Amino acid sequence: MSLHKLSLVAGGLAVVLAACTSATPEPAAEPTSAPPATEEEAMEEMAPSVTVSDQDASGGTVTIEKVVADQAGWLVIHITRNGAPGPVIGQSPVSEGSNENVEVAIDLDQATQQLFAMLHLDVGTVGEYEFPGDDAPVFVDDVIVNVPFQAAFPTSDAVTASDQAAADGAITVDLVSASQPGWIVIHAQADGAPGAVIGFAAIEVGNNANVAVEIDLDQATETLYAMLHLDLATAGEYEFPGDDAPVFDADGNVVLAPFTLTEAQASAGEEVKVVDVDFEMAVITIPVGTTVTWVYDASLPHTATSDTDLFNSGTLGEGDQFSYTFTEAGSFPYFCRFHGGPGGSGMSGVVNVTEG
Repeated sequence: MSLHKLSLVAGGLAVVLAACTSATPEPAAEPTSAPPATEEEAMEEMAPSVTVSDQDASGGTVTIEKVVADQAGWLVIHITRNGAPGPVIGQSPVSEGSNENVEVAIDLDQATQQLFAMLHLDVGTVGEYEFPGDDAPVFVDDVIVNVPFQAAFPTSDAVTASDQAAADGAITVDLVSASQPGWIVIHAQADGAPGAVIGFAAIEVGNNANVAVEIDLDQATETLYAMLHLDLATAGEYEFPGDDAPVFDADGNVVLAPFTLTEAQASAGEEVKVVDVDFEMAVITIPVGTTVTWVYDASLPHTATSDTDLFNSGTLGEGDQFSYTFTEAGSFPYFCRFHGGPGGSGMSGVVNVTEG
């Protein structure tokens, strides 16, 4: 056999061997499974939480996508009051574990555009919502399980105010309905019509119930006007005369409600009422040596906590009181740790102490 033929035979044999070798299947990889969840990861999955999206609430209900509870409780809808959770307008029971698409019927007459979905306990009479009372909010790491969201529903601009006495230098407007953020402004009477501004308070989109407004009693007249104003220029800064003009209805009339100031109750000066998510008489001026008492007339837990750690009431509820005596002159800001923050954020106030 020639050398050329031997080379061809050898080459063919190499091809056959290579084919046989390549046809041998690789051993299949062993399937792997995910490691079991650690105890810490399992606890995180079951940690109380609320998941909710912005939605249309014009039908009188809102839907909370997911509520995780470590015990049976309530999913509670709070309105916004001064940027923080206010009164309750609806609640639904939730079971221990994960609850999907929880529907809550709400009171649209009191609803604000921003609502809060808050997880509460059910520790009093089981199945009976008791708040104010035993069914308090749920906390995780000292923070309330609470998520804000936006609700859309039809709102007409309107103001309702009743005849009343001024209490501690303030009056209360029964209800303010607003289609956009603005101000409820108290005007004195001049020549039978609204005159000088003697007080104002911010209002949210939607319905604002029992809005407290501090007024200048020295300028107050027997007839006062609660008038709805816009907040158009610098948000959160009252600018009238200026851009924050009165609101007009479809007929071209100013949205307002006249009411009678029956009498002015003397201000105690050293007492600060805590209502819903607001300190009434939030800014007070007192002489050195005065004892200030915070009186809690609110449904939510609150604190009076000094910006500089000078005093701290701890968590207090409806009917509780906290007192502190100011022995030095100066300005002493404070806040609620649940609904405000230092530096005048949210629910906050200031005690100005003078030498005499």
